[in-house]
Amino acid sequence: GEPQVLGQIKEAYRQATSQNATGPIMNRLLHKSFSVAKRVRRETGIGDAAVSVSYAAVSLGKKIFGSLAGKNVLLLGAGEMAELALEHLRGQGVAQIVIANRTLDRGVRLAERFRGEAVSLEELDTQLLAVDILISSTGAPEYLLTRDQVKAAMRRRKQRPLFLIDIAVPRDLDPGINDLDNVYLYNIDDLQEVVAQGWEHRHKEAGKAERLVAAETLKFLEWLETLEVFPTIIDLKEKADRICEAEIDKTLKQLGPLTEEQRQALEVLTHSIAQKLLHDPIIFLKRNHHPKKIQKELDLVRRLFNLDPDRAEDAAVLEDKEPRKPSDKS
Repeated sequence: GEPQVLGQIKEAYRQATSQNATGPIMNRLLHKSFSVAKRVRRETGIGDAAVSVSYAAVSLGKKIFGSLAGKNVLLLGAGEMAELALEHLRGQGVAQIVIANRTLDRGVRLAERFRGEAVSLEELDTQLLAVDILISSTGAPEYLLTRDQVKAAMRRRKQRPLFLIDIAVPRDLDPGINDLDNVYLYNIDDLQEVVAQGWEHRHKEAGKAERLVAAETLKFLEWLETLEVFPTIIDLKEKADRICEAEIDKTLKQLGPLTEEQRQALEVLTHSIAQKLLHDPIIFLKRNHHPKKIQKELDLVRRLFNLDPDRAEDAAVLEDKEPRKPSDKS
C-alpha cells in the first residue's frame, strides 16, 4: 500500500518486461500485487493519515485551506525533504510551484521535474507577496526568514493568510513569525505529533490490509498449485477435439451432403457433448486434488483417458514382454 515502494516495483517490472526477463508466473504475481495494492488503498484507510514529515506538511496545508487547488507554493531548499514534499503535492491541483535554493542549478533541476519555477534565495521577499504556502527545509545555520520580513510582506499582501511549515533542523524560520496576524507557522515538532497520530491510525488499518493480502495470497498459491495439472487438462481437451473432428468427418461421409447450418449444428453438438463429459474430470483436477496426492491423481486421469498411448508399450519393453496387439475380432 505504500505508493513510493509500489512505484519502484512497477518501474523494476517495466524494465524487466522490456528485456523479456519475466515469465508467466512472475507476470501474474506482479499484476496481482498491483491490483491488491489498489484494493488496499481503496478499501482501507491505510493511506489516509500522514506518516512522514513531508506528507504531514502537505496534509496540514490541505487541512488549513480545505483544498490546495489553485494555491501558490514556495519551497525553500531543494534537498530530499523538498523532493518528498513535491511528490505529495503532485496531483493536488496547486497553481504554481516555486523552488528557492542557495544553489540555483539544483533548484532548476528539481523544478523541471515537477513543472515548477526555480529562483534564488535573494528573491525570497518578492516571492512572499504571491505565495499561499511556504515549506522550508534547507537546514541553514541561521534563520532564512525573520519576523520583520514576514510582517512587511503581510502589509503588502493586505493580510491575506500565509501558511508556513518549517521542517528544517535547525529551524529556517524565526519562531516569532507565529505571533503575526493571519500567519500560521508550524515547525517539525508540530508535525511529529501529526505523524505519530498517523502511525496509530495506520496500524489500526494495517490489520484490514493484512487480511486482504492473506486472502489474495492464498488464491495465488492455489492457482500456482494448479499449474502442475494444466498439461494434463490441455492433453484432455486436445484429445477430445481430435475425437470430435474424426467422428464429425465420419458422420458427414455417412450422411451425405448437408447444409452449412446442419453442418455447424453437428459440430456444435459434438463438441458440446465432449465438453460436458470433460467438465467433471477437469474440475476434479483443478479443485479437488491434494498437493501430496496430485501426481497419483494425474497418473490416474492420464491412464483412464489413455493420454500416454506409448506408456503401455514402454512398460512392456521394460518387463521384456511383447506389446499386446489389438484383437482382430470386431
